[in-house]
Amino acid sequence: MYSRWRRPFRLLGLGRNPLCRPVDRLDGAFRIAAVTATLAVVVLSVLFGVGSYHRMLDRVEAQKSTLNQVPVLLLDDPAGARTENGAVSPAPVPGVQAKWTLPDGTIRTGAVYTPVSARRGTSVDVWMNDDYVPVRPPAQPTELQFRAIVDALGCVSLFAVLVWGAFGWALSRLNRRRDAEWAREWIVYEREWRHRSH
Repeated sequence: MYSRWRRPFRLLGLGRNPLCRPVDRLDGAFRIAAVTATLAVVVLSVLFGVGSYHRMLDRVEAQKSTLNQVPVLLLDDPAGARTENGAVSPAPVPGVQAKWTLPDGTIRTGAVYTPVSARRGTSVDVWMNDDYVPVRPPAQPTELQFRAIVDALGCVSLFAVLVWGAFGWALSRLNRRRDAEWAREWIVYEREWRHRSH
């Protein structure tokens, strides 16, 4: 059991093997640094994603504070793409005809965003601005979570490429240095072997 735990350390050049050269120990140090940096990137990216989610959630709440939910009577059945959250997918313009009454009693007709379950002749609440003009519904929490996950994955991918790119560059330099040392040592041992053979 003890030797099993020592094996990874020997592979990283952390043991007391006299044949382990300084370049081998440096190789192991670079590998440890690359793994540690990757883990740090993952943790920081998760924190970034969580922070991004809460920032977007705050913006949505601030947006909701400037909007009104107004009851409208649908004149058509909802059409277009749907989301699992029950809202029409974002589009350049709303796509369902409806009518609603303003505070002064004026009846207005126009296109609005509607829930998936809404049908013609039913009354639903629609998001509108202070001028009672229909606007896109604020983003749902699940949509914000998806955006935050995408942000976190993008952060992980970017920094992982940088970390492992730097590790690959450092490893290639170490390999060239190791090859050069092997070549020099081979020349020395070859001369000694020839000298002894004579």
